[in-house]
Amino acid sequence: MRILLITLFLSLKSFAFLTELSVSYAAKKTYFNDLNYNTTESTTGSVSFYFMEKLAVELSYTDASVLREETVFAGSGFQQQTTLQKITVMGSDLIVMLADRKSVLQPYIKGGAAQIQKSLSTRNSGVIVYEAPSINSLSPSYGAGLKISVTEAFGVKLSYDAWRTESRDANGNKSTVEDNSIRAGITWIL
Repeated sequence: MRILLITLFLSLKSFAFLTELSVSYAAKKTYFNDLNYNTTESTTGSVSFYFMEKLAVELSYTDASVLREETVFAGSGFQQQTTLQKITVMGSDLIVMLADRKSVLQPYIKGGAAQIQKSLSTRNSGVIVYEAPSINSLSPSYGAGLKISVTEAFGVKLSYDAWRTESRDANGNKSTVEDNSIRAGITWIL
């Protein structure tokens, strides 16, 4: 009986969870001129729970926005038009590591599901002229990435993520589109 308990304890110890925290941020501003430009920002935080050496469950949260400022002709003259798109993604994925966790280069693939919320509004000279019905959908997600170990506990994480999400045209007809993101960030293993 003692041997059985010791064997069980040692085997459970080999399945001990490692926790990894990651954060990434991206920003881009593109000018045509001082009155016509796009600003894109995205922040992602995630926590991954590793088990069985090469498998992990990752929970992630992304907050992103796209702001477009442009000068448009509106019959009586030029007006400043502002379009804001907000995106929130809450994801849950299974990660499969393609290399040992102690390797310097650690490629991985992942797949799962994400709850996605999108909103879009347009203002002309500060007055709302269009507000699209918000989109709230549960979508399949997948991706791939590469972790580069700097130390045993700290590293750099590069990833490509994609989601099949709901979309609507101007008449309200639904379809699906593929949203995607390329990210770079840092990661800590606790």
